[in-house]
Amino acid sequence: MSRKSRALFIISILISCIPILLTFNRGINYFDEGYIIEAARRIAAGEVLYRDFHFVYTPATVYILSLFLRVGGNLLIIERIGAALINILGVVFLGLLTRKFTKNPLLILLSMFSYSLWGPAHLNFMWPVMLVLPLIFCYLYLFLGSYYFLSGVVMALILLTKQNFGAAVIASFLISLIWIHLSKRKILKMCLGFIGVIDIFIIHLLLTGSFIPFINDINLYTIQEILVRKSFSVPFPTQSFGKFILYIFPALTSLTIWWGFTKQNTNNKSLIVPLSILGVYVFGIFPTPDWPHLTPLISTVGILFILVPHAFRVHYRFLSALLLIGMIGAGSYSLLIRNYYRWEAPVINNTHCFSSGPLKYICADDKNYAIIMQTVPLIEKEAAKDSSIFAFYNNPIYFFLAHKNNPTRYIDFNVALTKKEQQTVISELSQHKVSVIVTRFPPSFNPSKIIAGYIEKQYEPIQVVYELTVWRKKN
Repeated sequence: MSRKSRALFIISILISCIPILLTFNRGINYFDEGYIIEAARRIAAGEVLYRDFHFVYTPATVYILSLFLRVGGNLLIIERIGAALINILGVVFLGLLTRKFTKNPLLILLSMFSYSLWGPAHLNFMWPVMLVLPLIFCYLYLFLGSYYFLSGVVMALILLTKQNFGAAVIASFLISLIWIHLSKRKILKMCLGFIGVIDIFIIHLLLTGSFIPFINDINLYTIQEILVRKSFSVPFPTQSFGKFILYIFPALTSLTIWWGFTKQNTNNKSLIVPLSILGVYVFGIFPTPDWPHLTPLISTVGILFILVPHAFRVHYRFLSALLLIGMIGAGSYSLLIRNYYRWEAPVINNTHCFSSGPLKYICADDKNYAIIMQTVPLIEKEAAKDSSIFAFYNNPIYFFLAHKNNPTRYIDFNVALTKKEQQTVISELSQHKVSVIVTRFPPSFNPSKIIAGYIEKQYEPIQVVYELTVWRKKN
């Protein structure tokens, strides 16, 4: 790489990071962000994942976040800075991957900027998918560069970050072998890299006594809850033709590029790119095809547009540029107009910045600023002498905000518990003498009716702010 092209590449990275730097501290997510940060907080406090508390995903995200919290302290801005750094790495890896297909600095910039808008700017907290995407770009870059052992290592890291995307990458690789003829030696190198990381993880689980709990959690939350009971399944959007096309857009683009490569009848390793993006789409959009699940998948499409001239052996690079400009325009509109993470106010409305406490430097909209400013001080006052509070449900971030322990093994209660499990939770609340509970939405909305009934019987509401309620133990 010449000095001029290196300078242009660095400038492109800096420009592409602008959406990340403008949005990384905006918005609050009570459930998903709270779920991850509470798990990381418990690890940073010395608890063992799976053994001491339940967790839905494979562990890489919360392990990494716990390191950030140990270094920077229990501040939400520390988590957001960690997410921003990882997202910037995603921009860099995508840029390096894009450079394998074009030396055009404009196309490289447009590809990275499109990813930054649709991915990190829409999902600005430490969420597993936003750790997976940089790893996927890294995996593809290493594979195309013939670093097979390292690509196997990164494939394993993807699996340990989010199990469905790990399965997607593995499946895509196996399918790609139909067209990409790799020698047994190269496949063996990938397998050795993959198995090495997985072996280290299994040894860690065994040494910490968390192997069986890990298997149980994966079975409960992934196999039983998602694949068998299909608890989170929603219909694919078909309300309008336009929405339907939008939601299958990443799949259509992947299939088109894949078809273009297969028509060439060549052993082209680049085929791994559309197959991987297609696999990520299929495993990522189901069983819940909604906006938060779609936007990170759209962010991966930019690299596919770069492949148009290669897949169809044409020199119409202006077509790639035109498609990417369209992506950037749509992404800018979505970021500024649509609600943050679907349920909250748009990013541009999050202008009230906290000046102290765990939310220092985080900016929220009018509603969430009012909620936090009224509920957190009250919880801290009412539970001043307690070590624990209870958050139920879809608001696990309150353990983090109030600096209080969660007395149960469950970070959140979006899964229906058995009668015995609910009674265990109630016993733990009684044993730890929990005097304050904060609920988001009426407790009766949750399928764990025994817990809901216990709260409504044993506690009284002392403050209601929008959908949040603070409860105090009855005398």
